[in-house]
Amino acid sequence: MKIEHDIVQDLYPLYIDSDLSPSVKIAVDEHLQACQECRRFYETGEKTANISKIDEPKVSKSLDEKIILRMKLNRLRLISIMLAAILFSMIFTDYVNEREQLFMATDGYYDALGIIQPMFDDVKNKDQVSLEPLQQEIHRFSKYNISLNDNLNFIEEYNKNSTEHHLSLNTQRLNAMLEVMKIRYDQGRWTETDEAAFQAVKDYFIGQEEVVSVEYNKTHHGYSSYLHFLNVKEMDQFYEKVNLLTYSYTRYHKLPNQIKALHESELKKRITNVLGFEEDDIELEKESPVNALYVYRFENKSGYGGTIDAINGQILAYSGDTGPLSNAPVISQKAAEKKANFYLEKIYGKEINFEVVSLGFNYNSYSDDPRHKVYSFKAVPMVQGYSLYTPLETETILHLNARNGKLESYDHNRHIPSFEQYGQIELSASVDKTKQPVIIYSALTGKFELVYMEPDLEYFDEDKFTSVKSGIEEKIYHNFY
Repeated sequence: MKIEHDIVQDLYPLYIDSDLSPSVKIAVDEHLQACQECRRFYETGEKTANISKIDEPKVSKSLDEKIILRMKLNRLRLISIMLAAILFSMIFTDYVNEREQLFMATDGYYDALGIIQPMFDDVKNKDQVSLEPLQQEIHRFSKYNISLNDNLNFIEEYNKNSTEHHLSLNTQRLNAMLEVMKIRYDQGRWTETDEAAFQAVKDYFIGQEEVVSVEYNKTHHGYSSYLHFLNVKEMDQFYEKVNLLTYSYTRYHKLPNQIKALHESELKKRITNVLGFEEDDIELEKESPVNALYVYRFENKSGYGGTIDAINGQILAYSGDTGPLSNAPVISQKAAEKKANFYLEKIYGKEINFEVVSLGFNYNSYSDDPRHKVYSFKAVPMVQGYSLYTPLETETILHLNARNGKLESYDHNRHIPSFEQYGQIELSASVDKTKQPVIIYSALTGKFELVYMEPDLEYFDEDKFTSVKSGIEEKIYHNFY
């Protein structure tokens, strides 16, 4: 009888207890003689394990997923830490670079302030024909000022936004003021007002240099400089003073304390009287204190409105509602012109005479709807046959709804503060008719003046003016905004 290993090993307990039948016992003995493995098992009682056949313990799927998830989380944490470190490094590098740009801008700003101050004396130096060197230095100062503004950090930017003039200087108006001063000094027309304005602008630049010297030192103080924030609120006082001075001097030939803004309630009454708005419906908001000083934007509940000058109460612009578009027939040219004169009288009063010039339909007024049709008029003030001249064809323009004659929009000549003093101009008894006499608003006097206009062929967009009364040079006023 031939038996297998497993059977022989399973029979081991019966073999030891002699419970096997004789034939089975003989078969086991024969197998033991031939099989070393089974013989060793019978001698020792220990069964040899076949490792290759042992099943590995199975890990639960949920446990495996937890381990994998933990490994992924650890990896994400590591990546996050690395990204945070990189991001911080980039932000820190940008911050350092930005501060260094600010430091360089502060250096140039401070340097320009020191150079400009003594150059102001060129205004009162008759041997110095041109102010171009001073104007170039003011331009350089402006460039550093822009760079300084561009590199403020968020705290400095926040503080700047809470200031009145936002570290912004109207350099065009500053240069215009200096040019007027130079002409007046060279012509012997220097007055106490000129001297006071001249000394004030010098003092403002000296004061700003003192303020910025503190900032200059703190931005050159090693690593602690990176933690220093500019005192923009104190710096902004310089801009406010200079902007107010250049505005009052060039526009009215006065000092800031010699002009006074109307109260908002007075402005609302003016708007109500001219345009018929309900006073309680009018909302007022200040425009830019840098380029549009003393200008308010007004609006009624329907969203229609414009702008008004708070110094003289002059309405500068208006856009209103004239009713729904329609295909109704248009009113006649004569009726429209009569309406235009009616609105001019409401806006400017009865004392000012205007030549109303028709500009046709839809002048500088565009609409895709063919039903939109307006009569456009130019209003030119006249005094005893003399008309007002302003540069670059900037005029007082009215647009009237061609269907019903209502005022749709209006723009006051931006180079004229108001026409209030226009009728009070001093006219010369003798005027050379071979020349071209016109009235201009003078930047040298802040008044209307009768002058001879001589076109400059080299610069076609400019004109030369000489006073009819005195024969000396006059300069036309430009509103820089």
